[in-house]
Amino acid sequence: MALPGCSISVGVDGANAYLRLAGRAAVERGPSFERAVLQLQAGGVRRIVLDLSAILIMDSGFTGTIAGLIRRSGLAFVLHRAPQRILDGFADHGVLELVSQLDEEGACTLPEAAGEEGLQAGSRSEVLRCCLDAHRTLMALKPENVAKFQAVEQFLALELAKDPGPVA
Repeated sequence: MALPGCSISVGVDGANAYLRLAGRAAVERGPSFERAVLQLQAGGVRRIVLDLSAILIMDSGFTGTIAGLIRRSGLAFVLHRAPQRILDGFADHGVLELVSQLDEEGACTLPEAAGEEGLQAGSRSEVLRCCLDAHRTLMALKPENVAKFQAVEQFLALELAKDPGPVA
């Protein structure tokens, strides 16, 4: 049985974008997610509200991609309806401090016009580059992450050197 991918629904209300992610948020979808967020920013969005209620799992690569976007873009990221297991992962990796959370009183809904579409998997070189950047970001966020991800970083750097692909 194939693992589910990750889909995204996007709605924009002025400087706010509401993104609902569903499925398996894994690093192979990271480049597509990053492009979507940067496109929203180019269109004037300054705040990303992430509804994570339908996320089955989120790997460290996708978590690191979110952290990297926050650090590089200057966008405000707000978590909405994130399952405890996702919040635990964010906390464990040092990412929870970079985001805020909406409580039920501050709840929001995705604008009606939002459609759902799949986040496409990146090419091998895009995924390697995204995963390497994500794990380097996580290692920079929290000293404990160095021990967790140093071997991963070394492996990814070697693999990327073998297959650099097109440079973005």
